[in-house]
Amino acid sequence: MTATAGIIAIGINCPLGQGLDVAGRAYKARQRNFLKSSKGPVGPDGNPIVLSCVMPFDGIRNYELRLQRLFAGAVADLAVDSTGVGPVSLRLVLPAWLVPHKLSGLLRDWIRETYSSLFQDIEFLADGDTVALYEVAKAWKQIGSGDAQSFVVGALDSHMDAELLDLLTMSGRLYHRANPHGLIPGEAAVLFLVGRTGSHNIGSALGTIKAAFTGYEKESLSSPKGIIGRGMAKPLRRAFETYVPDRFLADLNGERWRSEDIGFALSGARVSDALLADFETPIGQTGDCGAANSLITAAIALAPAFEEEPPGDAADTTIRTVSIVSTALWQGPRLVAVLESFNRQGEAV
Repeated sequence: MTATAGIIAIGINCPLGQGLDVAGRAYKARQRNFLKSSKGPVGPDGNPIVLSCVMPFDGIRNYELRLQRLFAGAVADLAVDSTGVGPVSLRLVLPAWLVPHKLSGLLRDWIRETYSSLFQDIEFLADGDTVALYEVAKAWKQIGSGDAQSFVVGALDSHMDAELLDLLTMSGRLYHRANPHGLIPGEAAVLFLVGRTGSHNIGSALGTIKAAFTGYEKESLSSPKGIIGRGMAKPLRRAFETYVPDRFLADLNGERWRSEDIGFALSGARVSDALLADFETPIGQTGDCGAANSLITAAIALAPAFEEEPPGDAADTTIRTVSIVSTALWQGPRLVAVLESFNRQGEAV
């Protein structure tokens, strides 16, 4: 017998703010947190680098502490909506360089000591080897088949380290005056609680995953010999052939290759003119948050709807929305997920 699985709660700590409601409002208001840090590193054009920080770059120079603060913010937000859920397994996607680094061992020990009542098992996964949103889909499938009760799946990443910013500069990926097609470095922690729905101790779900389609880009993005986008084309086409979404969200981050990737893929997909003319790019407001990008995009798709004049009694209004979310990683993996939100109407402000 199969169980009904859903996304029960989301904890988010990103440049748009801490908390799904806060980030959702900021996103709808088209807010951004792009600043030039006067005390931060200098870019190749001689100007301060444009950053999208959760915490000021010069406020916390200790990278280990910065990761802890990011994670703690997401946990605090998640805990508000997951009261009564016992210790669960945690699958956390980190940047690929961090997983084998000694810092990951320190991070694991800190999570165990600080959140022993929340997490019983901790598994770190490398971004690029997997996609954080794909891990959410896998957890959803395991719970739906009855193999598990619940999981917390998350992602944690920060570009706020001088050496990491230098690597982005040397690889030609950083935004600056001479490179208008670069990314703006960001940071975030996002946690998804995935569990069985209908259970009295979990409560109502925010939404669910209806499908996930995967692909892989074989072209070298730094020196392509052919068209970029074939890896995304098939999963995107399959998603739009199977579902008619209300929203389409892509994780475009300002880099040219991402635009070429999604542009080619969209040319072969049956997408309505309305969605083509106005698809959403949340990472354009948060900055590139690395391993957390796919979960930020999914969180925005599942965030409460905020209307100036909600119809009737806002507390009883449920917004059901189907969204197609696409993710492209530098290392090659492609993911197109179909999400259904059944969030309640958020309070107007």
